[in-house]
This record gives sequence, C-alpha cells and structure tokens, in this order.
Amino acid sequence: MQTEEFPRMLKSWRARANVSQLELSMLCDVSQKHISFIETARSSPSRAMVLQICEALNVPLRDRNGLLVTAGFAPEFRESALSEPEMAEVDKALDMMLSHQDPFPAMVVDGLFNVQRANLGAIKLQCFLYDVDHPEDLPPVAGNMMHSLFSPDGIRDHIANWDEIAPFFLKQLHAEALAHRTAGPFSDLVRTLESYDGVPSDWKRHQPNHWQAPILTVDIDKDGKRLSFFSTIATLGTPRDITLQEMRIESYFPANDATRRFFSDA
Repeated sequence: MQTEEFPRMLKSWRARANVSQLELSMLCDVSQKHISFIETARSSPSRAMVLQICEALNVPLRDRNGLLVTAGFAPEFRESALSEPEMAEVDKALDMMLSHQDPFPAMVVDGLFNVQRANLGAIKLQCFLYDVDHPEDLPPVAGNMMHSLFSPDGIRDHIANWDEIAPFFLKQLHAEALAHRTAGPFSDLVRTLESYDGVPSDWKRHQPNHWQAPILTVDIDKDGKRLSFFSTIATLGTPRDITLQEMRIESYFPANDATRRFFSDA
C-alpha cells in the first residue's frame, strides 16, 4: 500500500521541476484531477503511473526507486558494479576515454566523487601533489575528489586560488543536493565538506573576484611549479542503471604552457 510519504515526495519533485499539476497531467496524459487525487492521497497510483510521473519530472534513477518504494512497489533500477558482465562494453568505453586523455589527467568518479579509476596523467598529478612515488602510497583522502580538495589532509595547501574555488564548488554541490537528491549520502558529503577547518562559514555569500580568464581554473603552486587546469565533465547519455547515471568522467586540460610541459615531459 502507498505510504503517506509518497504524496509529499511527489509534490516536492513537481515543485523542484517547476511543473504545475496541469502541466504534469498533460505530460502524463491523464487528467489534472487524477494528479490532484494522487497528491492528496485520495488515489493510489499504479506502478506504471509512478514511473510515468518520474519520467515526466526527469527524476534521477535512484530517486525513482525511492518513489516506487514509498508508493508500495519494488525498485525498478539496478545499481551494478562495472565488473559485472553486462557492463563490459561500458567498461571498455571508459578505459578508452581515459587513455585518449593521456598525458593529461582524467578520472572516473561515482556519484559521491569517489575515484573509481584514473589515467596515467591523473596518477602523475596525484603523486606529485601528495609527495609519493607510487599510486599505492597515496593516502585514503586522495580517493575522493572533494575530500581531497577540502580536507586539511588533502591538497588544498597547494591550490593557489583555493579561497576562490572552494565557495564555487560548495555552491554547485549544494544546488545539486537541493535540486536532484533526496536526503542521504550526498547531503552528508556536502555537510562534511562544510565542516572542515578553514572552510569559510560565509561561503554562500561569497562573491567571486573578477576573473581574467574566460573559465574558472584550478591553480596549483608547488615546488616551484605553477600548474593551471580547467575541466570538462562527461556523463553517459542514456543510462538505465544507477551506477552509470551517477558516474562522471572528469577530464583536465592545461590552461598554461607550464602545465602542458609538466605532463608532456617523460
């Protein structure tokens, strides 16, 4: 049976999408009265109706499972490991993207920014930043992009413009938590990043300085080397698995000649 939570969650997702009851009814090819009855718990939606509503509101797959459960149904979408046989072609595609980005860094990260794999350029950069010779000597904090950036045990002391980029990333993460996630591990991650010593408590009110470059860069100053990067984020276009939908391929490109030489030199 549908729980009392489902109508509340449906109204919340509809509000996030800025879609009226009438617009949702048109997208789902049902009457506005039917949507109204579902939101007031006067009617219980079928499994197909829940999925249709989720599709209309572009609800992430993980949250679609949550809505199905609160409506009294079993989850629909799997969360598979990349090592599973049905993921083999995607696994090969990820390796291809990483290798094509060499010698410059690229990493595959999951929905919580845990590094799942990295190319040679990314390993070279991490070893340089953490003063180790081999990737197996990297500290645990290096395994998560955001903890590495914000933790005092990470790389932030080597980021020349950390005070500028930290509020920028926190605002992006906070917006993502509000717009696309229910309460859970993602929101916990954001709260943990906010709580680290040295993170300004007024980051929400931070106003960026006038940037000279057309894109925000991460600038590193370490051992006399001044490295500067900008990044691109790629996602899979038609995922039907939670793991694949939340996965990101982060690629880093040199923003100056010194950075280009650092990675091009053997």
